[in-house]
Amino acid sequence: MVQVLRESTTEYDYFVGQLLSRVTQRMGDGYTARIYKVTKNNSLELDSLVLLKEGKNFAPNIYLHPYYKAYQQGVGMNELVNRLCNIYLSCTTPVVDEKFKYSFEEMKSRIVYRLVSYERNQKLLQNIPHIRYLDLAITYHCLVREDDEGIGTIRITKEHMKQWKVQLKELHELATDNTNRLFPVSIRSMEEVIRSMLTEELHGQEEDISEDLYRFIDGAANSKNKMYILTNLKGINGASCLLYSNVLNEFSERFQSDFYLFPSSIHELILVPTIDQKSSKEYTDMVREINQTQVAPEEVLSDKIYYYSREKGLMVVD
Repeated sequence: MVQVLRESTTEYDYFVGQLLSRVTQRMGDGYTARIYKVTKNNSLELDSLVLLKEGKNFAPNIYLHPYYKAYQQGVGMNELVNRLCNIYLSCTTPVVDEKFKYSFEEMKSRIVYRLVSYERNQKLLQNIPHIRYLDLAITYHCLVREDDEGIGTIRITKEHMKQWKVQLKELHELATDNTNRLFPVSIRSMEEVIRSMLTEELHGQEEDISEDLYRFIDGAANSKNKMYILTNLKGINGASCLLYSNVLNEFSERFQSDFYLFPSSIHELILVPTIDQKSSKEYTDMVREINQTQVAPEEVLSDKIYYYSREKGLMVVD
C-alpha cells in the first residue's frame, strides 16, 4: 500500500502527508494539525504546518521545506516528527499579545511600507493595496511584534482596507510617517559594514582575519570608487529607505555626484557615486548574476539598476 502511494504521488506530497499524519498521531487528542499554503514575496508558495492546541489562539508557523531537504539528505521521518513536536510543545509565548486587536485605531501607528518587485508579485498584488514605483511596488504591513528575536508583521489586504474604511492615500501617508520613525535610515561604507560583521563574528579575535582579507578591506577603504550600503537600522526590508524623503538627494550632495543604485535585495541597496565607473550594462549583468546565484528567491528585489541624477531624480536604467 505504501509503495502504491509513493508511486501515485510525488515524493514531496508523500512526505507532507506522512508528516501531517504522524504529528497528529504523536500529539493526540486536543490538537488540530493543518497544512497551509503561504504566499511569500516574489510569488514563492510555501507549505506551513500549524498545530493548534484546543483553547489556545496562537501557534508557531513552521515552513516544511527545510524539513523536506533534511528528509532528502537521509534524516528519518521519526526524527523530523520529534523535532516538530518539540517546537510546538516548547512554544509558550504567543507571537502577539492575547489581547491584540487588529483594528485600524490600534494599527494606525504601526502601518509601514515595503518595496517588492512588481513583475514577480503579479498574483499577490491583485489582493493587496499597492502603488507602482519604478519597476517596483509599494506594499503595506502592520508591525505587530518587535523584540530581540526580530519583527512580526501582517500584510494589509484589500479586505482589511474595506473593513477599516480607509483609502490608499491615507494608508500611504501613515506608512510614510511610521516607516521613517520605526526604521531609521542607515548609510555606511562597504568596508565599514565588512569590518563590523567580522568584529561581531570573531568577538575581537582580529588576529584570525587573514592578511588577504585585511588588504581587501583596506583596498575598499582607499578606492576612488567606494560603495555604500543603504538600509535601515534593523537591516530588515531596508530597500524601502529608497522612498524616504531627501535621503538620495542628501547622499548626492555629500559627494557632489550622481550615483548608481544596485538592488542587492529587499533588505538593502548599494550606492556607487559615478566617478570613473563601469558601464551601466556591466552593472546590470552583475546584478542579474548575483540575483540568480547569491540571493534567496524570496529576497530578490529587481534585476534592474537605478540611477540618481541631481538634475532629473531617480530613474530605472534600461
